[in-house]
Amino acid sequence: MSFRLRLALLFVATMVAVQAFTALLVYNVARHALIAEGERQLGIGAGAVARQLDDISNRVADNVQVLSLDFALRSAIAQDDQGTVLSALRNHGRRIGAERMLLVGLDGTIRSDTTSSSIGEPFAFPDLADAAIDHPAAAVVAIDGKAYWMIVVPVYAPKPIALIAAGIPVDDALLARLQQLSALPNSLELVTDTGDGHWIAIAHGDNAVEIAPTLIAHGLPPQPTLVRVGALEYVALATRLKESQRGAPVAAVLGYSLDAALQPYRTGAIAWASLVTLGLVIGLIGAMLIARGVARPIEKLAAAARRIGAGDYAAADAPGKHDEVGQLSAALSSMTRAIAEREERIRFQSVHDAVTGLPNRQAAESAIQRAVAERPTAGALLMVGLARLPDIIQTMGHSISDRLMRDAAGRLQPLAQRGLAARATDTQFALWIDAAGKAEAIEVAFRILDMLGTPYQEADLSIDTSPAIGIALNPEHGNEASTLLRHAEIALIAALGSEDPVAVYDAATDPHRQERLTLMTDLREALDRDQLRLHYQPKLRFADNRIDSVEALVRWSHPQRGAVPPDMFIPLAEKTGNIRRLTRWALATAVAQAHEWSLRGHELRIAVNLSARDLDDSDLPARLSDLLSLHGVAPRSIVLELTESAVMGEPDTAIQVLKRLADLGIDLAIDDFGVGQSSLAYLRRLPVREIKIDRFFTQKLDEDVGDRTMVRSIVELGHRLGYRVTAEGIETRAALDYLRDVGCDHAQGYYIARALEPDALAAMVASGEAGAPQKGARR
Repeated sequence: MSFRLRLALLFVATMVAVQAFTALLVYNVARHALIAEGERQLGIGAGAVARQLDDISNRVADNVQVLSLDFALRSAIAQDDQGTVLSALRNHGRRIGAERMLLVGLDGTIRSDTTSSSIGEPFAFPDLADAAIDHPAAAVVAIDGKAYWMIVVPVYAPKPIALIAAGIPVDDALLARLQQLSALPNSLELVTDTGDGHWIAIAHGDNAVEIAPTLIAHGLPPQPTLVRVGALEYVALATRLKESQRGAPVAAVLGYSLDAALQPYRTGAIAWASLVTLGLVIGLIGAMLIARGVARPIEKLAAAARRIGAGDYAAADAPGKHDEVGQLSAALSSMTRAIAEREERIRFQSVHDAVTGLPNRQAAESAIQRAVAERPTAGALLMVGLARLPDIIQTMGHSISDRLMRDAAGRLQPLAQRGLAARATDTQFALWIDAAGKAEAIEVAFRILDMLGTPYQEADLSIDTSPAIGIALNPEHGNEASTLLRHAEIALIAALGSEDPVAVYDAATDPHRQERLTLMTDLREALDRDQLRLHYQPKLRFADNRIDSVEALVRWSHPQRGAVPPDMFIPLAEKTGNIRRLTRWALATAVAQAHEWSLRGHELRIAVNLSARDLDDSDLPARLSDLLSLHGVAPRSIVLELTESAVMGEPDTAIQVLKRLADLGIDLAIDDFGVGQSSLAYLRRLPVREIKIDRFFTQKLDEDVGDRTMVRSIVELGHRLGYRVTAEGIETRAALDYLRDVGCDHAQGYYIARALEPDALAAMVASGEAGAPQKGARR
């Protein structure tokens, strides 16, 4: 709903509310006045009903007294001439309008009755008979559901000899005539008590609506009372009429209709409503005109605000006024200019680095994406990292590092003439060279190294940043900006970790390839679905030239990838925490295999590799003890191999776990001995029984004198320390003979045998074959 319409509706609603309030006030005042008038008229009407009935009583009494003075009637009464008495009573009754005429003896019995229904019976109203001896008596009585004005006069001759009673019906016609002859209320009814406290209506005047039942429900109040009959309102009261002590009481119900009283006002109300409607129409037109004048400038300002919201900061048209609307327009224009300036600054800051002023990573990614789309066949992205910047921040603070980065950005910008220089991260810059190939990218990378190789100078400071550069090429390494940035960062990480400060992205060495990430999910499924297998590489014991032990090596045949090398999924399993689950599976499988071989008569010791994470597992000894007990395998049948670096991660925890394993009777071996980081003094703290010389020292034993000397020294040192010594990676006869000559205990390698499936190895042990060269996949 528009402001203009709301304003107009406000004016109209105000007018309607005022007029409605006025009408309600006038109606309530008129209504209360009419109620008061009705109460006054009912009070007057109640007295008028009684007076009119008394007038009727007096006239009838006079007429009856004339009858009582008739000589013939008195003679007939004296002579008990019933025919003459009845004839006189009927004739006189018709003249005075009596429905029933009675001759009552002084003893109170009915001697004559024009209705012939009660001759000889006691007169029903003895109190009236007693009162009539002295003077005429009258009362309103109810007989057989009808109301009668019963008038009793005496008959003298010259003393009282009888009584004449005349019953004048007080019926609907009489009440209607009374209403017409006097100013009685417009509703008049008679009600009587049936004897059980229940009142019923017995006569009605000229009424449009019967109010007696409603007033009876209110207890026949003698005071004016407001009642509702259907949809109509009345002011009503009940007044008791003159009654006989022996007869049922009769009351007159009078009602004053408020609706009828309000009827004369309706014409005026219609005229007033017409004037109000005309006024509302005129007011609505005027309100619309006023609202239009007020709303038009505001609508223009609202349109200007919407343009601002949509990013259009053109100045709003000034209304040319100096009132509040004009001031609002001027303020809106000032605000628009301020917003435009701030948004321009925010836009610049959102796509530029605050320190160097170069485009940030988001802006660089967008620019590179556009460049790749325009020239999809060539382009190079160089990620320049300053390796020492974190140390500089920790040592000298952010202020120095910010100035250093601004200096580095100034050196890089001249090389961005064919592309873009941007700040990719806190320690890295990105340089895009359009249409550049690999050779040009490497040439530019070394130029950058020369530029940034000059130390940063400030006062007495000279800071070397140690720059390194990773390169990603379009489209060889990706045709999306995000992919190129990611691959360039991976190449930079490789450069920071090597002696060569420049590295080109190599997908083969990328540790973050998507397939490597999905490999862990596949490994969990492989463990669940029993897709892994243990192969066993035999160890030759030089003492008797027999196979007495094996090393368990895990093999994984992927349903889609085929054979997955252990050096691809085991490092990932160590990083993600799945290595413990893999180790538990390997131990359970190896112990079960040892039990199976034992049943077949092959007492082979099985070596299982442990990782650094396994040595943090305090439950490992108990779990392995349960496995040995479950399968009935002797602890000496299992050897656990671990590297020196694995023990160095958490040495105290690892030593405690290893001691508990050794206490179970399980032998421990140090794998890849000679290339780790532990000292001999530290090695003496470990409860190991065997050391395995790494293949780094054994692969060239037949030609390298230094390797021979190192192997001899390790064998002698191991024996002096009480360890068994095993040499792994044996691939030639000469290496095997040399190890036998220097006193090595065991040899393991492809010259002896590759890793075999359990049945193949059992067959080999049974046949006693060993020492023949075997080619195959390395472990």
